[in-house]
Amino acid sequence: MFDQLSDQLKRALADINYRSPTKVQEITIPVFITGRSVIVQAKTGSGKTASYLIPVLERGVDTLILTPTRELAEQVAYEAKRLGKYKRTSLGVIIGGVGYERQEREADSDIIVGTPGRILDLWGKGTLDLSRFRLGIVDEVDRMLDMGFIEDVRMILSKTNAQSFGFFSATVPPEVRELAEEFAPDAEFLKVDEYKPVEIDHEFYPVRDNWNEKITKLFSNVQGKAIVFTNTKVRAEALYDRVADKFNTSILHGDMSQGARRRNLMNFRRGNSDLLIATDLAARGIDVIDVDQVINFDLPRDVETYIHRVGRAGRMGRKGRAISYYTRREEELVSKIRGIIRSTVITQ
Repeated sequence: MFDQLSDQLKRALADINYRSPTKVQEITIPVFITGRSVIVQAKTGSGKTASYLIPVLERGVDTLILTPTRELAEQVAYEAKRLGKYKRTSLGVIIGGVGYERQEREADSDIIVGTPGRILDLWGKGTLDLSRFRLGIVDEVDRMLDMGFIEDVRMILSKTNAQSFGFFSATVPPEVRELAEEFAPDAEFLKVDEYKPVEIDHEFYPVRDNWNEKITKLFSNVQGKAIVFTNTKVRAEALYDRVADKFNTSILHGDMSQGARRRNLMNFRRGNSDLLIATDLAARGIDVIDVDQVINFDLPRDVETYIHRVGRAGRMGRKGRAISYYTRREEELVSKIRGIIRSTVITQ
């Protein structure tokens, strides 16, 4: 399918080692690239960002991409820059938590990626002309709903002159369908929700409820580029203190400033750090393609969070590895997880 794209996009895909399309890309790109509207349901790690960015770059129309968080907006922009490396397409990022001056300069860019609050802010100031957009995309629509942004999204989309829309979401509750049908009643619904365990090797290590035992296993298990999850920011800080002298390490948690989180994530993405210690809240929207491992230093509290975490490895056709440490009281959860994946259980 990538063979049918423009030479500029094929060169960019080769540069970043996109080997073959994922399932969501296979079913979305041929539809979305023609100008039809889509509602796409796909899990984290399925490659959905590229499934809309490739059509956006090929179509070359003024496009507005809405994301629920600043981090996700920046990551979408980062991916758009890589995919659009050989395209003459300007890109602007409009998010809260940073100064207005640069964003006001970028408001006329061909592609705008932003969060609803700041988009409405610049529109209200008369700096951003929403009526010029011919294509509208809402990423992680279900999280927009959870975070209370749906009415802002509805307002923004109503001010555009978009001829087609793309709604991308891990789940599609009735409210998401209603939003999509309001703006794109003829949208094609595309669903890729099956979990494909062949992309990731899952390993479960039984441990006593012992911090030092987990640390020892972590030192022996880390290989390549890894995200290590803890359940609290206090544990994230404590773990960072223990491992920072052994690995080039970055950290993300909710008490950090936006600037610090952005710097640390960028260091990890660019390879300046090999290890990223993160909590679930701070890690929302992390989309780093070349992650080799996800390590659950603390096992999450439910199966859905486990799937969300480990989906950050094994992306874009790469092989991933998920390692989890669990105690006796977490055996029931491990059994539930194993019920939906094919896993290697390590007992030593």
